[in-house]
Amino acid sequence: MEYRVHLKNIFFCLLGTFLIAIGVNAFILASNLGEGGTVGISLNLKYTLGISPALSSLIINIIVIIIGWRYLSKTAAIYTLITVISSSFFIGLTEKFNLHIGSDFINCVFSGLLIGMGTGFVISARSTIGGTSVIAKIIDKYTEIKTSQALFILDTLIVLSFLLVLPVENVLYTIIMLFIVEKSMSFVIEGFNPKKAITIMSKYNKEISQQINVETGRGSTLLNGEGGYGQEKSQVLYVVVAQNQVGRIKKIVNANDENAFLVIHDVRDVLGNGFMKLN
Repeated sequence: MEYRVHLKNIFFCLLGTFLIAIGVNAFILASNLGEGGTVGISLNLKYTLGISPALSSLIINIIVIIIGWRYLSKTAAIYTLITVISSSFFIGLTEKFNLHIGSDFINCVFSGLLIGMGTGFVISARSTIGGTSVIAKIIDKYTEIKTSQALFILDTLIVLSFLLVLPVENVLYTIIMLFIVEKSMSFVIEGFNPKKAITIMSKYNKEISQQINVETGRGSTLLNGEGGYGQEKSQVLYVVVAQNQVGRIKKIVNANDENAFLVIHDVRDVLGNGFMKLN
């Protein structure tokens, strides 16, 4: 079973880096835009020294991975190495791929969408795209700042360096593109981990909790509560499940208590205890 997970994650790494490569070669270079992270540094080197982004990004990423290796889990480090190599390969492979779109606005929007989606796939596979992603992963591990937010901040700083080599208008388009990258990346990451928190108030919470555990494999928590009006003691059941299990939970609750009260909440992040791992 474990090998299937690894194969799926490797596929997401390859798909993500391919989308990033298309975004760079088909849209970013078409309008001489910048980027963040290693790709941004590589583009800066291309604009100033004419060095191929495929080569420079590989060299920079390898150096960063060596420095940040101890901050990543073994699995994340291996996935990152795969991502870095495939990223440089796809950037080189699609180097001559050009849609000849002259609109800076279109190039800005679609490069942001493709790079954001690609980065989202990579991060969903428990990998990073190297460069600032490794630093962002470290920040996410030791602070409350999310990986996507840390990437946005770091990439913006790198983009500002393009003021030295590109017109101000191009840099402003690049900043807009980065905003699109952050939003589309977050959408992909959260879309692969949709969870719901359910609060259940019933006289039969113990029975409901046991049945939820048996039928969904999810644990739950019983909290002591007190009615605000009648001051009656009661137990509140709290459980977090995958979105596709919500219907099953409703049926379990209804089968045990037709008068039960349910509150279903959206959950942004779930870590540990069978969900996304902390490392």
